This record gives sequence, structure tokens and C-alpha cells, in this order.
Amino acid sequence: MKRLIEWDAIDLRVDGAKLEEMVRAQVANEPMIERIALKFANGLMRVEGSIRKFISVPFTVEITHFVTAGTTIRVPLARISAGPLPVPTLLVGLVRDRLPKDIVRYEDPATLVVSLDRFLPPFVAADIQKIWIIDGGLAVSLGRGGADLPGGSNDAGRIEQPRRVG
Repeated sequence: MKRLIEWDAIDLRVDGAKLEEMVRAQVANEPMIERIALKFANGLMRVEGSIRKFISVPFTVEITHFVTAGTTIRVPLARISAGPLPVPTLLVGLVRDRLPKDIVRYEDPATLVVSLDRFLPPFVAADIQKIWIIDGGLAVSLGRGGADLPGGSNDAGRIEQPRRVG
């Protein structure tokens, strides 16, 4: 479908601190998660936090890469530990029912799947080519895509003028 604005490739960055804020807001209503933090270093994203079942248990999840297709991102969980003990990836499947289903789903072996369609406005089409973990966040390469003006084709020719106050 032709769009008002089209591109062949765009490189952009996602700020790690803003992403962390978004994750915290999403898990704020989950009583099991007491604390969560994201740390980004070249090639490694580390999720640290604590879960309360009967006692508070600290956890760490390391992510070393992402697998992309269209607007779907697969996040293989590389190393998982509860306190000082490594957790077999098989056990991660036990918490799959606690994941926010409208945001992420779980696939074996130990992979989170996120669809960015939920986060993109309906007037934008994008194809994610690659995601790199960099210091302070993520670098994202988008392939072919495009956008229209918000509001759909009925509003495409009309741009609202700012109103004067006073």
C-alpha cells in the first residue's frame, strides 16, 4: 500500500532508561515482581530484579541478541539465575502464565515474543531488520516502511492550523 511518506531504511536508537520506565509501568500491577531494572552494555542486556513468592528472590536474566521478523521480536533468554544459582531454561516455562498476554508471549526454549504492532500507531508500517544491544539502549534498523498522517485518508490533505490564544 502506498503511503504519504515511505523509506527504504532507517536507523534509530531506543533509550534504555525510557525502555526501563515502560517495563516498570507494565509490571507495576504484578504483585510478584518487587523490583525490576534493565542494564545495557555493548552486546548484553541484563534484566535484574526480585520476585516475592514466600520470600524475596533476586533474579537476573541476560539477553545477548534479538531475532526479528516484520514487527515481531523474539528474545532468547541466554542466562537465567535466581540469586547465585543458575536456573534451567526449562523452569522458565513455569512462569509463562504470569506474563502480560497483551504484550508478550512465551515460546520454548526460553524465548519471549513481542509484537510491536501493539506499540505502533495504525498509520505507520515498519519492518524491523535488526536490533543491536548498545551502551545505554538499543540500536534498531528498520527496513522498508512508511507512514500516513494520523487520522487516515480522510485527513490526508488537511493539516490543522494552531489556534491563537488571547
